[in-house]
Amino acid sequence: MSANQRSIIRRVKLTPGFHQVDMMGVVHNCEYFHWFEEGRLQIMQEVIALQDATELGVAAPVVENICRYYKFAGFGDSLLLTTIHKIVPVYQGKLKFSHSLVNEKTREEIADGESTVTLIEFPSKKLLKEWPADLWTRYQNLK
Repeated sequence: MSANQRSIIRRVKLTPGFHQVDMMGVVHNCEYFHWFEEGRLQIMQEVIALQDATELGVAAPVVENICRYYKFAGFGDSLLLTTIHKIVPVYQGKLKFSHSLVNEKTREEIADGESTVTLIEFPSKKLLKEWPADLWTRYQNLK
């Protein structure tokens, strides 16, 4: 990481519900991607709220999702999701978010992964090579 590059960190407490577990009482693998989205959106909402994105005609779709599973999470577990994003000085078409999910009681890492998004013009779905100036300023000013 360069001297000028900053990391943004957000945390979300999670408790898996009954609807999120399979018949063995283990959290279904698809739920981890929903949780990663919660972490990513905590950061992205600070840059552009959904209503603002709609008005500007832009969207930030996920172009890559990765999850590595280490331990089981179950119904009622107290989990902590940490999402980290390194602010990029120049937009090169993608933004990457790293995620780590920990069982708060055991302190064991349950899973980790990455999510990558790009910026598109909506509804044409054309990739944007640069962000609208006011959004870029908000992004650069994240704390």
